[in-house]
Amino acid sequence: MQVELALEELETLASALVRLKFEDEEPPEPYFGSPRLAATHRRIVDSIILESARIGDSRRVARWESWRKWSTREYERGVIARYASSLEVWDEWGVSQKIEVLKTCSAPFEPNEEELEELRNEIDVRRYSSSSDGPSRGA
Repeated sequence: MQVELALEELETLASALVRLKFEDEEPPEPYFGSPRLAATHRRIVDSIILESARIGDSRRVARWESWRKWSTREYERGVIARYASSLEVWDEWGVSQKIEVLKTCSAPFEPNEEELEELRNEIDVRRYSSSSDGPSRGA
């Protein structure tokens, strides 16, 4: 089955999904960590960019490509870091699994490998510092 949506409808849907995922302090489960929603959301944004290019709307292409850049997403980065830091299973996962979870949570934005690694390190430091008492005083 194929569903056809107008470009403006896709833009509305992409924006609404970002609000769903990131608007509240508490990320919505099960959507926040859903690989299916992440893939769908990326496809929606890809479709907006492709259709905009097809019709020759280079401004819209540039706007959406700029919009999905991770480097401009400090708020979303913070939401993801708080969320992942709170996951009890985080310490049980290997590096590659942590990176996959972060890719899923960051959709539809596109952090590169270096940015994902920085985020993973930030989360690991948060978890370590919140679980340790730090150096003992007076010793």
